[in-house]
Amino acid sequence: MAPIVDYSLYLVTDSSLVPKDATFLGQIEKALEGGVTLVQLREKDLDTGPFIDLAYKVKALTRRFNVPLIINDRIDVALAIDADGVHIGQDDMPMCRARQILGHSKIIGVSVNTIEEGLEAVRAGADYLGIGAVWDTSTKKLTKKTLGIQGVKDILAAIPPIPNVAIGGIKLNNGKELLANTTGVSGLSIVSAIMAAADPKNACEELLAMIREYVPGASLEQDVVKYAVKAAARVKSESPLVHHMTNNVVINDNANATLAVGASPIMSTNTEEVDDLAAINGAMVVNMGTLSPTMSDAMFAAMHSNAKNGNPVIFDPVGAAASKYRREMTQRFLDECKLAVLKGNTGEILYIANRGGQLRGVDSMGDNGGETNAATAVMETAKKYGCVVAMTGAIDYVSDGSRVFAIENGNPLMACITGSGCMVSSIVGCFTAVNRENYLFATIAALLTVTVASEKAGSRLDVNGPGTFRSALIDELYNITNDPIILTQYAKIREIKL
Repeated sequence: MAPIVDYSLYLVTDSSLVPKDATFLGQIEKALEGGVTLVQLREKDLDTGPFIDLAYKVKALTRRFNVPLIINDRIDVALAIDADGVHIGQDDMPMCRARQILGHSKIIGVSVNTIEEGLEAVRAGADYLGIGAVWDTSTKKLTKKTLGIQGVKDILAAIPPIPNVAIGGIKLNNGKELLANTTGVSGLSIVSAIMAAADPKNACEELLAMIREYVPGASLEQDVVKYAVKAAARVKSESPLVHHMTNNVVINDNANATLAVGASPIMSTNTEEVDDLAAINGAMVVNMGTLSPTMSDAMFAAMHSNAKNGNPVIFDPVGAAASKYRREMTQRFLDECKLAVLKGNTGEILYIANRGGQLRGVDSMGDNGGETNAATAVMETAKKYGCVVAMTGAIDYVSDGSRVFAIENGNPLMACITGSGCMVSSIVGCFTAVNRENYLFATIAALLTVTVASEKAGSRLDVNGPGTFRSALIDELYNITNDPIILTQYAKIREIKL
């Protein structure tokens, strides 16, 4: 089965279009920063060796952004670099033969210009269609008629529903006209409007905003869930080392949860080895549940060393308002350390945000003051401290200072076991370790993984209460990250507009 793909904004490369003051790889990188959801490497004039070398470099970029890489025509190059798939034209290898060679785990797209070609590609098992050329284009010598908007509509009306992109002479204005007057287009395939752009990042942001306005299902929430699937698989495949300085009550649970999702935990509090570990860590998780002067010194050292090495630092301010010492130390950590993620329960984050927040010891008390208060708290705190903020509770709220998401998954038994919130911090560490290009989405992915696992654990027949639930939760963390597509079935996430 080919992976789930977002076809909204599909970049097709052309090195001949790159401005003189830019580079080919630089244009692609900026396009990825702007939100490109799929990249096709199309370089017709390269010999096999140079093509493979270039493909490896492009693959390194797309992997950083969790975006699939498709190779145009050259199945041999796709196999050589283990690309995510290929795109073939009507004059290339037959679709059925390409599938025999690549198998069903790779994406195969087919160019179509007529209803007959579209129907045949669907019958042969194409994963998506490239429908075009819609308009005249200078990037490819056309041998068939241009379709125009009506031609695209005719093909879509005649074929079974299948992911597809319109291609050929598409820019912002005529792309908007196309999407406004058709139904069933999954996305737009763009060449010159991105590759020749003076600012590819801005061009892609404008294109993607326009596409999301017209394409049903191309929502930001769906983007986040798709990202979560990829992010979970990446944790399992890359198995990052996650250094913990956590409270004594939950060390074993945190380590087991980290192992369950596929990462590797180390639970050292030794100041003497923080620099050596920071050099090889994927992430640093600091949990001040059992805080002491000696422990705090080790935490500061570890946080500074990991930040210096470019590793994400996750801070869990357990019991932030429970005592004068904890209040002072919480503020020092926030002021003096470079954080990637601040993750706390409702009472802790509301206290830090100065928006209420009640704690009894390390436990959160009371409600969140309403959704507007909760969402504002995470957004304002994220802006203030320059990090992602996640507030866990009956509903989880996450923000990077500009966007806020609510996650409504979870099981009430989470509140009946010690350290469930600490376990979330560990999983955030695992996900941010290998998904560094977007700490907001990586944090949401981690929370979704834990909360969906809790729902599945709570529904098991062998779970009779908190004790059996704890064990089942570890099991389901393991199961989900072995088959993360399940997140798309369970995720309950929505963006909050303030």
